[in-house]
Amino acid sequence: MRASSVGLRAVATVFLLWSWGCGAKRDQTTARYLCDRTFRRSALVASLVNPDNAYSRARLARYATGDDQDWDRAAVWNPRVVAVGSGDLGGRDLSAADPGQRLVVDPNQEWLPDDATLRQLGELAFFNYPVQLAPAFALNNEVLARYGLWVDARRGVGGLVFAEMADGTRRIEFTCATCHADRFGGELLVGVPNGHVDIGKMYSDAGERVGASPAASAGYRAWGPGRVDVTTADGRVPERMADLRPIRWASHLHYDATLRQQGVVSLAIRIETLIITSKNGALRPPRIIALALAVYLWSLADTLPPMPPAATAGSRLFDEHCADCHAGPDLGGGPVSLAVVGTDPVLGRSPERGTGAYRAAALRGVAARATLLHDGTLADVSSLLDPGRLDASYLDGARGPGPVRGHPYGLKLDESERRALVAYLRLL
Repeated sequence: MRASSVGLRAVATVFLLWSWGCGAKRDQTTARYLCDRTFRRSALVASLVNPDNAYSRARLARYATGDDQDWDRAAVWNPRVVAVGSGDLGGRDLSAADPGQRLVVDPNQEWLPDDATLRQLGELAFFNYPVQLAPAFALNNEVLARYGLWVDARRGVGGLVFAEMADGTRRIEFTCATCHADRFGGELLVGVPNGHVDIGKMYSDAGERVGASPAASAGYRAWGPGRVDVTTADGRVPERMADLRPIRWASHLHYDATLRQQGVVSLAIRIETLIITSKNGALRPPRIIALALAVYLWSLADTLPPMPPAATAGSRLFDEHCADCHAGPDLGGGPVSLAVVGTDPVLGRSPERGTGAYRAAALRGVAARATLLHDGTLADVSSLLDPGRLDASYLDGARGPGPVRGHPYGLKLDESERRALVAYLRLL
């Protein structure tokens, strides 16, 4: 039996042993998320920064409305799954694949497990819950290298799972770990943005095989590694995959600060609706899965490196030049107007999710990110603080030759000061 299947059965058993009703007093907020539609609706409305963009309008029209359009009426997506392992890379006959196990016994449960059990389920879901159907591709090492999918002895291959469809067939699906885990320093880091996976190339290649238009294929291919568009239908606004490790401390969610984070429930609703829209509104996750994922993501803050020593040259420069926007336990902040940030404003102005601002990025863990800025234009903090990136002759931007404008802070430091600040940032 696969280790992943054993884990699924273990969690299901624990869930049956540790349960409280919706009236549990120990955590009324999370219990009400599971049980109380009116509470969920109020939490959604309170989280929306700009209720007039398309992201907000879709959720206001469909989330916890109680009418015929309510996403609650969608079928619950709780398939049997098996993680793709390194032993599957020689190709696999999916018709004979192990059907696996479901992550939860009762997809409509309205009882609240204890925190440790929620985190355990959330970790399992991070690597095993099928979030989005993957394009059809072969399972071999050449393909993995082509698309930048990681391989890990413990966690499997690229966060991919075999999921059982409604008709009994099995397809490969992405999980959270496909985009939010990557190998760094010889180990798999959980929650970091995957700077190597090229989801756009997967879609482009698949589209070309089935006769998609050249324009559509070129649009997906333009994403490049480490970027994905979960906002627009045509994929025209790709953004850098997010670092989820500091998310517990974030005041806002999304690069353009679309949502206020008012506790773990705000994040659970964001996860729940993300999965619903990735399934075109036809399927919804078990709500306990969305809550467990949110609880697990919050726990990832504990995996970040400890804060480096204060009173160094780099820390003093940070306090002088960066701390106005990058503060708090995540060294991040709330929305900053597009005019002040000065970087590419397309996402912040988009009718889909635009708010007219970008949130100040959390700098805890910044050294493990393959690219920086919301669109992944710059490679690292050294590039960010390089004054040469403002020149027309600059060649190192990920979007092609030319200047990478915006975020001018720290660019006027002398070379030794920049080195000290970069060294400090890489310790965060």
